[in-house]
Amino acid sequence: MYNKSTHTMKLCLFNVAIAGCLFCGSFTSSCSDDKAKAQPEEQKKTAFEKQDDSKITEQHVKIPNSNLYIIPPAGFTVDEASGTLGDADGTAHFMQMQIISGTTSEKLLSDFKSEADKNFPGSWKEDAVTVNGHKANIYSLKNVAYNQYILVFTDGYSDEMIIGNYEESEAAIGKAMFEALKTVIFKK
Repeated sequence: MYNKSTHTMKLCLFNVAIAGCLFCGSFTSSCSDDKAKAQPEEQKKTAFEKQDDSKITEQHVKIPNSNLYIIPPAGFTVDEASGTLGDADGTAHFMQMQIISGTTSEKLLSDFKSEADKNFPGSWKEDAVTVNGHKANIYSLKNVAYNQYILVFTDGYSDEMIIGNYEESEAAIGKAMFEALKTVIFKK
């Protein structure tokens, strides 16, 4: 049964955990070489120039606070206040997270994997997928608050990541969320 206060508390705990990971990652890697940072930016610009925005359909919905569009599962609506695209009848939701300068998606994912392996052994999975012609990985894991999917483009298409959260009791919605991640389009 949906309980809005429980959902809000879980979302807050999750956001605090993410912010802590991002802060630690940006603090510990802020002394990296500028030359190493320049090349990924050039690769991103090339990928951005190649994108085809015409693929965005009327079914696509913008994930709040992002440049990413997704065809969400039925019943998902935008909640600008929480910055999520969520199930109107439950707690499942998508949200965007952009890598903070000074850290990398690889470092952040390594931290997530370590936590998942430590606290929920066997929950970490990685699926290589093609999303609208772009290489990406969808990582599946379990954390204290939710089961989770994280979509990361691996070809420089976008450095924005999408996180999909759902409770174990929402497994059917979780499967629909996994498939929805394959519809993501980036539009600057």
